Amino acid sequence: MSKVSRSPLVKRKSNSIFPSLPRHLIFILCVAICPQAHSGQANVAYFAGGCFWCTEAVFQRAAGVTSVVSGYMQRAETIQITFDPSKTSYDKLLNLFWRAHNPTEVDSQGPDTGKQYRSAIFYVDEQQRAVAEKSKGQAQKLYSKPIATEIYSSGIISSCTRKSSEFLPEKPKQSVRPANHRTEASKTRPEETLS
Repeated sequence: MSKVSRSPLVKRKSNSIFPSLPRHLIFILCVAICPQAHSGQANVAYFAGGCFWCTEAVFQRAAGVTSVVSGYMQRAETIQITFDPSKTSYDKLLNLFWRAHNPTEVDSQGPDTGKQYRSAIFYVDEQQRAVAEKSKGQAQKLYSKPIATEIYSSGIISSCTRKSSEFLPEKPKQSVRPANHRTEASKTRPEETLS
């Protein structure tokens, strides 16, 4: 029996259930139909805290976080955090969010300026909205300037470019935040909680 070799010009069958769609459209479609994003189960959070790869790096290390995806929501650099509610809570993620960036800066974070770098929380249901509003009030006690973080209903997150999403792996020695980027809240010990 002889072997049949394939011509390099013959396309291989794709294993994807969406073989003809570009990857970014598949991402948008999956996020749009994701049952977690629009159900009563609030085990997904959306935060905008300046450049998304900076906040992504912080949340990737957080206990109970199962995935972090960078993208854009309402033209803000946003991260989608999926978490295990048996290991962490939305409230704990909010506590980390307040310390991961400077929420008193308007339309900027450190050297990055523009509306896309604004501080925002995008809630998926009314329970998350109420928790976010309460947390914002509690976090205000940590800052001398007013918190500029906006709280909105979530929408569809669109994926960032491949180059942006792979920034940190390409720059492993670069710090996540500039050395002088210290928020008032980040000067407290990480184990302290907002009460």
